[in-house]
Amino acid sequence: MLSPLEKSCLRWLSKSWSIKDIARLEAKNVSEIEECLASAMAALEAKTIEDALRKAGISASD
Repeated sequence: MLSPLEKSCLRWLSKSWSIKDIARLEAKNVSEIEECLASAMAALEAKTIEDALRKAGISASD
């Protein structure tokens, strides 16, 4: 199960936001967002961001 922040970060990535922009939006630093995404990918057993988005059921229209 993904945390709310992990889901949020994946949604922003699906909309082509940069990690820097996501960090600013979520009031986190870049390394926290990178760790969050790494955690989400591990939880989803995904090798790529695209795979993580698919496994999480997130599309650009979400």
